[in-house]
Amino acid sequence: MLSKIEFKKVRDFGQIINDTFTFIRQNLKPIVKTYFIFSGLFVLGAMLSMLLQQYKTIGMINSIDGNTARNAFGFGSLYGIEYYLAVIFSFAGYASTTVAILSYIAVYVQKGNETPTTDEVWGYFKHYFFRVFGSSFLLILMLIIGFIFCLVPGFWLFPFVAMIFPIMVVENGTLGYAFNRSFKIIKDNFWLTFGTLFIIWIIVYACMSIVVLPTTIFSMIGLFSHKKPHMSLPFSMITTVLQYLCQVFTIIPIVTITLSYFSLVEQKESTGLMERISNFGNTDKPIDTRPEEY
Repeated sequence: MLSKIEFKKVRDFGQIINDTFTFIRQNLKPIVKTYFIFSGLFVLGAMLSMLLQQYKTIGMINSIDGNTARNAFGFGSLYGIEYYLAVIFSFAGYASTTVAILSYIAVYVQKGNETPTTDEVWGYFKHYFFRVFGSSFLLILMLIIGFIFCLVPGFWLFPFVAMIFPIMVVENGTLGYAFNRSFKIIKDNFWLTFGTLFIIWIIVYACMSIVVLPTTIFSMIGLFSHKKPHMSLPFSMITTVLQYLCQVFTIIPIVTITLSYFSLVEQKESTGLMERISNFGNTDKPIDTRPEEY
Protein backbone atom coordinates (compact mmCIF):
# COMPACT_ATOMS: atom_id res chain seq x y z
CA MET A 1 0.00 0.00 0.00
CA LEU A 2 1.33 3.44 -0.97
CA SER A 3 2.16 5.80 1.87
CA LYS A 4 0.21 9.03 2.05
CA ILE A 5 1.44 11.87 -0.12
CA GLU A 6 3.85 14.26 1.58
CA PHE A 7 3.45 17.69 -0.03
CA LYS A 8 6.54 19.33 1.42
CA LYS A 9 9.20 17.77 -0.75
CA VAL A 10 11.06 18.51 -3.96
CA ARG A 11 9.61 16.82 -7.04
CA ASP A 12 10.56 16.66 -10.69
CA PHE A 13 8.10 16.82 -13.60
CA GLY A 14 7.18 13.13 -13.53
CA GLN A 15 6.76 13.01 -9.76
CA ILE A 16 4.40 15.99 -9.76
CA ILE A 17 2.17 14.42 -12.43
CA ASN A 18 2.26 10.99 -10.78
CA ASP A 19 1.63 12.30 -7.26
CA THR A 20 -1.28 14.41 -8.51
CA PHE A 21 -3.21 11.29 -9.48
CA THR A 22 -1.96 9.33 -6.48
CA PHE A 23 -3.24 11.99 -4.08
CA ILE A 24 -6.61 12.19 -5.84
CA ARG A 25 -6.93 8.40 -5.84
CA GLN A 26 -6.10 8.21 -2.13
CA ASN A 27 -8.57 11.00 -1.28
CA LEU A 28 -11.15 10.49 -4.02
CA LYS A 29 -14.33 10.27 -1.92
CA PRO A 30 -13.60 13.09 0.57
CA ILE A 31 -12.19 15.43 -2.07
CA VAL A 32 -15.13 14.92 -4.46
CA LYS A 33 -17.48 15.35 -1.49
CA THR A 34 -15.72 18.62 -0.66
CA TYR A 35 -16.11 19.77 -4.26
CA PHE A 36 -19.86 19.18 -4.36
CA ILE A 37 -20.49 20.63 -0.90
CA PHE A 38 -18.69 23.90 -1.54
CA SER A 39 -19.01 24.28 -5.33
CA GLY A 40 -22.13 22.30 -6.20
CA LEU A 41 -24.58 25.17 -5.74
CA PHE A 42 -22.57 27.52 -7.97
CA VAL A 43 -22.11 24.86 -10.66
CA LEU A 44 -25.84 24.09 -10.57
CA GLY A 45 -26.69 27.79 -10.87
CA ALA A 46 -24.35 28.18 -13.85
CA MET A 47 -25.77 25.04 -15.46
CA LEU A 48 -29.41 26.14 -15.14
CA SER A 49 -28.59 29.64 -16.40
CA MET A 50 -26.74 28.25 -19.40
CA LEU A 51 -29.59 25.82 -20.16
CA LEU A 52 -31.94 28.80 -20.38
CA GLN A 53 -29.43 30.57 -22.59
CA GLN A 54 -29.12 27.49 -24.80
CA TYR A 55 -32.89 27.26 -25.11
CA LYS A 56 -33.03 30.86 -26.31
CA THR A 57 -30.09 30.42 -28.70
CA ILE A 58 -31.41 27.22 -30.26
CA GLY A 59 -34.83 28.81 -30.70
CA MET A 60 -33.16 31.69 -32.53
CA ILE A 61 -31.14 29.40 -34.79
CA ASN A 62 -34.02 27.07 -35.61
CA SER A 63 -36.31 29.98 -36.46
CA ILE A 64 -33.99 31.28 -39.20
CA ASP A 65 -35.36 30.72 -42.72
CA GLY A 66 -33.78 31.21 -46.09
CA ASN A 67 -35.09 34.73 -46.63
CA THR A 68 -34.36 36.55 -43.41
CA ALA A 69 -31.83 36.67 -40.63
CA ARG A 70 -34.45 37.78 -38.19
CA ASN A 71 -36.01 35.37 -35.73
CA ALA A 72 -38.77 35.15 -33.17
CA PHE A 73 -36.55 36.21 -30.31
CA GLY A 74 -34.47 38.89 -31.99
CA PHE A 75 -30.69 38.99 -31.95
CA GLY A 76 -30.71 41.92 -29.56
CA SER A 77 -32.41 39.85 -26.86
CA LEU A 78 -30.03 36.89 -27.19
CA TYR A 79 -27.75 37.93 -24.32
CA GLY A 80 -30.25 38.39 -21.54
CA ILE A 81 -30.03 37.96 -17.80
CA GLU A 82 -29.52 34.20 -18.23
CA TYR A 83 -26.19 34.78 -19.96
CA TYR A 84 -24.86 37.16 -17.31
CA LEU A 85 -26.04 34.89 -14.50
CA ALA A 86 -24.18 32.01 -16.17
CA VAL A 87 -21.00 34.12 -16.28
CA ILE A 88 -21.28 35.16 -12.62
CA PHE A 89 -22.07 31.64 -11.42
CA SER A 90 -19.19 30.26 -13.52
CA PHE A 91 -16.75 32.70 -11.90
CA ALA A 92 -18.09 31.79 -8.48
CA GLY A 93 -17.86 28.08 -9.31
CA TYR A 94 -14.26 28.46 -10.41
CA ALA A 95 -13.35 30.41 -7.27
CA SER A 96 -15.21 28.04 -4.93
CA THR A 97 -13.59 24.96 -6.48
CA THR A 98 -10.14 26.51 -6.19
CA VAL A 99 -10.65 27.58 -2.57
CA ALA A 100 -12.32 24.32 -1.52
CA ILE A 101 -9.56 22.08 -2.88
CA LEU A 102 -6.76 24.34 -1.64
CA SER A 103 -8.43 24.48 1.78
CA TYR A 104 -8.67 20.69 1.80
CA ILE A 105 -4.96 20.38 1.00
CA ALA A 106 -3.94 23.07 3.50
CA VAL A 107 -5.75 21.26 6.33
CA TYR A 108 -4.42 17.91 5.08
CA VAL A 109 -0.85 19.20 5.34
CA GLN A 110 -1.46 20.91 8.67
CA LYS A 111 -2.87 17.68 10.17
CA GLY A 112 0.15 15.65 9.09
CA ASN A 113 -1.35 14.09 5.95
CA GLU A 114 -4.68 13.21 7.52
CA THR A 115 -8.09 13.63 5.87
CA PRO A 116 -9.72 16.90 6.94
CA THR A 117 -13.33 17.18 8.05
CA THR A 118 -15.91 19.34 6.32
CA ASP A 119 -15.93 21.77 9.25
CA GLU A 120 -12.16 22.18 9.04
CA VAL A 121 -12.34 22.90 5.31
CA TRP A 122 -15.21 25.34 5.91
CA GLY A 123 -13.02 27.28 8.34
CA TYR A 124 -10.57 27.98 5.53
CA PHE A 125 -13.18 28.32 2.80
CA LYS A 126 -15.20 31.10 4.41
CA HIS A 127 -12.01 33.07 5.07
CA TYR A 128 -10.56 32.90 1.55
CA PHE A 129 -13.52 32.60 -0.83
CA PHE A 130 -14.23 36.30 -1.39
CA ARG A 131 -10.53 37.09 -1.54
CA VAL A 132 -10.00 34.56 -4.33
CA PHE A 133 -13.30 35.42 -6.03
CA GLY A 134 -12.41 39.10 -6.26
CA SER A 135 -8.84 38.38 -7.33
CA SER A 136 -10.05 36.04 -10.09
CA PHE A 137 -11.61 38.89 -12.06
CA LEU A 138 -8.40 40.92 -12.06
CA LEU A 139 -6.15 37.97 -12.86
CA ILE A 140 -8.33 36.61 -15.67
CA LEU A 141 -8.54 40.12 -17.15
CA MET A 142 -4.75 40.30 -17.03
CA LEU A 143 -4.47 36.94 -18.81
CA ILE A 144 -6.97 38.00 -21.48
CA ILE A 145 -4.97 41.17 -22.16
CA GLY A 146 -1.81 39.05 -22.30
CA PHE A 147 -3.32 36.64 -24.82
CA ILE A 148 -4.58 39.52 -26.97
CA PHE A 149 -1.01 40.73 -27.41
CA CYS A 150 0.25 37.96 -29.70
CA LEU A 151 -0.55 35.14 -27.20
CA VAL A 152 3.02 34.98 -25.85
CA PRO A 153 2.50 37.30 -22.82
CA GLY A 154 -0.58 35.31 -21.85
CA PHE A 155 1.25 31.99 -21.93
CA TRP A 156 4.16 33.54 -20.03
CA LEU A 157 1.86 34.88 -17.29
CA PHE A 158 -0.19 31.68 -16.97
CA PRO A 159 2.03 29.76 -14.49
CA PHE A 160 2.58 32.86 -12.33
CA VAL A 161 -1.17 33.51 -12.13
CA ALA A 162 -1.93 29.87 -11.36
CA MET A 163 0.59 29.88 -8.50
CA ILE A 164 -1.03 32.90 -6.84
CA PHE A 165 -4.00 31.03 -5.36
CA PRO A 166 -2.03 28.34 -3.46
CA ILE A 167 0.09 31.12 -1.98
CA MET A 168 -2.98 33.09 -0.91
CA VAL A 169 -4.51 30.10 0.90
CA VAL A 170 -1.48 28.25 2.26
CA GLU A 171 0.44 31.37 3.32
CA ASN A 172 -2.59 33.56 4.09
CA GLY A 173 -1.31 36.15 1.65
CA THR A 174 -2.94 39.15 0.03
CA LEU A 175 -3.16 39.40 -3.76
CA GLY A 176 -0.16 41.74 -3.89
CA TYR A 177 1.94 39.51 -1.65
CA ALA A 178 0.95 36.36 -3.57
CA PHE A 179 1.70 38.02 -6.91
CA ASN A 180 5.24 38.97 -5.89
CA ARG A 181 5.80 35.65 -4.12
CA SER A 182 4.73 33.77 -7.24
CA PHE A 183 7.44 35.40 -9.36
CA LYS A 184 9.99 34.77 -6.63
CA ILE A 185 9.44 31.03 -6.26
CA ILE A 186 8.96 30.30 -9.98
CA LYS A 187 12.14 32.16 -10.89
CA ASP A 188 14.63 29.71 -12.50
CA ASN A 189 11.85 27.06 -12.68
CA PHE A 190 9.54 28.62 -15.25
CA TRP A 191 9.69 25.88 -17.85
CA LEU A 192 9.17 23.10 -15.31
CA THR A 193 6.08 24.85 -13.93
CA PHE A 194 4.72 25.81 -17.34
CA GLY A 195 5.31 22.34 -18.81
CA THR A 196 3.69 20.60 -15.86
CA LEU A 197 0.56 22.76 -16.05
CA PHE A 198 0.42 22.51 -19.84
CA ILE A 199 0.48 18.71 -19.81
CA ILE A 200 -2.03 18.37 -16.97
CA TRP A 201 -4.48 20.73 -18.72
CA ILE A 202 -4.16 18.68 -21.91
CA ILE A 203 -5.12 15.60 -19.88
CA VAL A 204 -8.05 17.43 -18.28
CA TYR A 205 -9.40 18.76 -21.58
CA ALA A 206 -9.02 15.30 -23.13
CA CYS A 207 -11.11 13.79 -20.31
CA MET A 208 -13.77 16.47 -20.72
CA SER A 209 -13.85 16.05 -24.50
CA ILE A 210 -14.31 12.30 -24.28
CA VAL A 211 -17.38 12.78 -22.06
CA VAL A 212 -19.13 15.38 -24.24
CA LEU A 213 -17.94 14.14 -27.65
CA PRO A 214 -20.88 11.79 -28.47
CA THR A 215 -23.63 14.37 -27.87
CA THR A 216 -21.57 17.07 -29.61
CA ILE A 217 -21.24 14.89 -32.72
CA PHE A 218 -24.97 14.20 -32.82
CA SER A 219 -25.68 17.92 -32.42
CA MET A 220 -23.37 18.77 -35.33
CA ILE A 221 -24.93 16.08 -37.52
CA GLY A 222 -28.36 17.54 -36.83
CA LEU A 223 -27.11 21.05 -37.58
CA PHE A 224 -25.74 20.22 -41.04
CA SER A 225 -28.18 17.52 -42.12
CA HIS A 226 -31.06 19.96 -42.72
CA LYS A 227 -31.58 22.39 -45.55
CA LYS A 228 -31.69 25.27 -43.08
CA PRO A 229 -29.84 25.63 -39.75
CA HIS A 230 -31.32 23.32 -37.17
CA MET A 231 -30.02 22.26 -33.76
CA SER A 232 -31.34 19.46 -31.60
CA LEU A 233 -32.59 20.90 -28.32
CA PRO A 234 -32.27 17.61 -26.32
CA PHE A 235 -28.70 16.90 -27.48
CA SER A 236 -27.63 20.51 -26.86
CA MET A 237 -29.11 20.43 -23.38
CA ILE A 238 -27.42 17.11 -22.56
CA THR A 239 -24.10 18.48 -23.83
CA THR A 240 -24.43 21.54 -21.59
CA VAL A 241 -25.21 19.39 -18.53
CA LEU A 242 -22.22 17.12 -19.25
CA GLN A 243 -19.92 20.11 -19.69
CA TYR A 244 -20.77 21.43 -16.25
CA LEU A 245 -20.56 17.99 -14.63
CA CYS A 246 -17.10 17.66 -16.17
CA GLN A 247 -15.92 20.64 -14.16
CA VAL A 248 -15.13 18.14 -11.42
CA PHE A 249 -12.00 17.41 -13.49
CA THR A 250 -10.67 20.88 -12.59
CA ILE A 251 -9.71 19.36 -9.26
CA ILE A 252 -6.74 17.79 -11.06
CA PRO A 253 -4.83 20.97 -12.09
CA ILE A 254 -5.50 22.54 -8.68
CA VAL A 255 -3.75 19.61 -7.00
CA THR A 256 -0.95 19.82 -9.58
CA ILE A 257 -0.23 23.52 -9.03
CA THR A 258 -0.30 22.99 -5.26
CA LEU A 259 2.25 20.17 -5.50
CA SER A 260 4.36 22.45 -7.72
CA TYR A 261 4.08 25.23 -5.13
CA PHE A 262 5.28 23.04 -2.26
CA SER A 263 8.05 21.59 -4.43
CA LEU A 264 9.39 25.02 -5.41
CA VAL A 265 9.17 26.36 -1.86
CA GLU A 266 10.95 23.28 -0.55
CA GLN A 267 13.65 23.63 -3.19
CA LYS A 268 14.35 27.23 -2.19
CA GLU A 269 13.63 27.19 1.55
CA SER A 270 13.72 23.52 2.68
CA THR A 271 10.96 24.07 5.25
CA GLY A 272 9.64 20.53 4.94
CA LEU A 273 13.11 19.05 5.34
CA MET A 274 13.64 21.05 8.52
CA GLU A 275 10.30 19.82 9.86
CA ARG A 276 11.18 16.20 9.13
CA ILE A 277 14.53 16.61 10.84
CA SER A 278 12.87 18.11 13.91
CA ASN A 279 10.30 15.29 13.93
CA PHE A 280 12.89 12.55 13.46
CA GLY A 281 11.98 9.59 15.65
CA ASN A 282 8.36 10.65 16.02
CA THR A 283 6.39 7.64 14.76
CA ASP A 284 2.99 9.27 15.25
CA LYS A 285 3.29 11.22 12.02
CA PRO A 286 3.48 9.22 8.77
CA ILE A 287 6.60 9.93 6.75
CA ASP A 288 6.88 9.60 2.98
CA THR A 289 10.04 7.54 2.49
CA ARG A 290 10.31 7.95 -1.25
CA PRO A 291 13.64 9.51 -2.34
CA GLU A 292 13.83 13.27 -2.82
CA GLU A 293 15.96 15.22 -5.24
CA TYR A 294 17.67 18.39 -4.05
